Amino acid sequence: MVAHFRRSVSFSNTASPPPPPSFSTTKAAGKRIHFRSTSLPTRSHPILFQLKYHLNQLKSHWASHMLPESLHLDRVSDALIRLRIILESLDDLLDLAPSRDSLRRHPDWVEKVLEDFLVMVDVYGTFQMQVSTLKQCVITTQLATKRKDALKKVVCLKGLKKSGNEISKLVPFLQAIRLHPVCVTGSDLNIDFELVGVIKDVIEVIIVISEAVFSGIFGSFETRKTSWMMGLKKSKREKGIKELENGIWSLRNYKDGDLNKKMMQDMENCIDGIESGSERVFRSLINTRVSLLNVLTQ
Repeated sequence: MVAHFRRSVSFSNTASPPPPPSFSTTKAAGKRIHFRSTSLPTRSHPILFQLKYHLNQLKSHWASHMLPESLHLDRVSDALIRLRIILESLDDLLDLAPSRDSLRRHPDWVEKVLEDFLVMVDVYGTFQMQVSTLKQCVITTQLATKRKDALKKVVCLKGLKKSGNEISKLVPFLQAIRLHPVCVTGSDLNIDFELVGVIKDVIEVIIVISEAVFSGIFGSFETRKTSWMMGLKKSKREKGIKELENGIWSLRNYKDGDLNKKMMQDMENCIDGIESGSERVFRSLINTRVSLLNVLTQ
């Protein structure tokens, strides 16, 4: 059995599952109570109930707070945190013996899901490296700007844009997962199809959120147009992440005087927040894939 990364997930320990805790409560890093059960009575099981709840919350929250032209760091960070919680809930669900027994009836489908999770792990591993490069490029660009080293600044800005381009190239790998769905057949047990459906939903929401974050970083490097041009091209313009977009615009258009300190700080906080949130998603993806692998190997 392959070891997981250490983590904690909180679930209520009451007799009948109450409404799931508020998201702000779930994020709090206080004392945690671990809930375990040996049975899986489909809809009534607290872990499955929690997982479906968090999936629905993320879908509705993400859809209702999408801005017409740009994302904001708080929305991106919120989505990444919710994504981590969903993966941790799925990991707990996969630890239940009935869940493992159910999935063992469909080894070919589990193999396909393992391949999908391997792609997502690779994508997020690469994303982590590119975000680290992006952070370093931002630092060197600011130094070159302050020192009025025009040549160095041009080189650094090209490095920034290259990082954004490399991140955008990760999106097709995620989209490819949708192109080859595998259906589950050969079972009359509703629990099998319910579990499979939940796992499919988790994969889909990972793809949706990841596409938005990756494309948002890439879109932040697009040159701002005049208002009338923006009106004509709005439908074609990628949604940038506002704090990153403003910081890059400030660096590009710096002339005399000091750099806008607030924009620079907001941009640094944005990159740090994305790096931290995506790193936790990366670890959760690894843990979930390990649990799926254990389904076939134990």
